[in-house]
Amino acid sequence: MANITLLVSKACNACPAAKTLWKGMKVKYSFTYREIEIDTENGRELAERHSIRATPATILNGKLTFIGVPTRQAAEKALAAKMKPKET
Repeated sequence: MANITLLVSKACNACPAAKTLWKGMKVKYSFTYREIEIDTENGRELAERHSIRATPATILNGKLTFIGVPTRQAAEKALAAKMKPKET
């Protein structure tokens, strides 16, 4: 199963769109999802480890995959490479 971590900031205007995108992707794909504020200890540690200087930032299976809001097509391609879609 894929793991998505979205690093966000309260002052970020693009973060709500990234949250909506990833939450919407759960309809088609099965993955774990968590949001972490960059201003927390855990958020600062992740930002330092991945050299993240902007939010939103998407970490997929421990690897920084997107800075900013990815297109739905790019998000699906990244997820599809790591897993299979849910069966309906």
